[in-house]
Amino acid sequence: MSAGNAGPGSAGDVSENYKPTCGEFCSRAPCAVGTQRVVAGCRYVRRVQIERVGDFALGWGESLVWDERTERLYFVDCAADALHWLDHGRPELQTLRLPSMAAGIVPTREGALVGALEDGLHRIEPDMGTTTLLTTYPPGLGGRANDACADLSGHLITGTLNLGPAPGSSWWYSSRDGWRLLDPDISNTNGPTVGVIGGTMTLIIGDTSAQYFAYSYEPNTGAVGPRRVFGDMSGLDGAPDGATLDEEGGLWCALVGGGQLARFTADGLSRTVALPVTNPTDVTFGGPMLDRLYVVSVGGEGELDGALLAIDGLGPRGRPEPRVETVS
Repeated sequence: MSAGNAGPGSAGDVSENYKPTCGEFCSRAPCAVGTQRVVAGCRYVRRVQIERVGDFALGWGESLVWDERTERLYFVDCAADALHWLDHGRPELQTLRLPSMAAGIVPTREGALVGALEDGLHRIEPDMGTTTLLTTYPPGLGGRANDACADLSGHLITGTLNLGPAPGSSWWYSSRDGWRLLDPDISNTNGPTVGVIGGTMTLIIGDTSAQYFAYSYEPNTGAVGPRRVFGDMSGLDGAPDGATLDEEGGLWCALVGGGQLARFTADGLSRTVALPVTNPTDVTFGGPMLDRLYVVSVGGEGELDGALLAIDGLGPRGRPEPRVETVS
């Protein structure tokens, strides 16, 4: 979650956005969109399809999660303190009102969700319509938490929510061992994700006021190595927001305020995708084959601002979402 900007623009000289070939983005039919990919110094255009899912609009969409066990897509509307979901890709919207705003949602190994709410981490049972406080935030977090993810060992990563530049930090949480500090200098934690990249267990954390950072990562203790830049935002419109890893180790990022997605790999920027929304906030792969990328955004004046979008034809597939362990 982060504050949106006024409008999208080009991605600069490195990876320039292409306009839709249909002349304008349309909510009633798929649109062909060119995306530029940089490979070995050469550029080529891959055509993808972007379409709207359902006829609803979110005030502030965030925290997309695909549950591959139930084929359910979860997301939240921060403006309405609501958890939403779609079953089996169908557009009928299901809703659970939450006791406060959820800025991060993570699936559990037991089949529920953990949400980062105002006062702490809550266990959410969507089908039962219940929420239960699991733990309050550590004093060092300096407020409430924002985006969240699970690592591959069942621990949770989250960090401070700031809507502008301010002191913040990122944290590791275990149902057995509690909270541990990961990085004391992350203003607004966004797009955390953990995976094996280049043979090394790697934690990635986006900071909305800076870059996407990477660390070597030991999940059992929450120990991290020196911080380095993984997703360099130099020359790109927008700021780091939600992100997800694909099966090839590519990080797909929503660039809030930039009207686009970016994919980073260990070698740097590989692709951008122009979007018909001004402030995309989160992405996740879903569908039975994990080959459809879903996008949510902040509502606005544009026809599709706040709509749920689905993108097909990107190439790489996603991976099952890691799950947090809530039973010690």
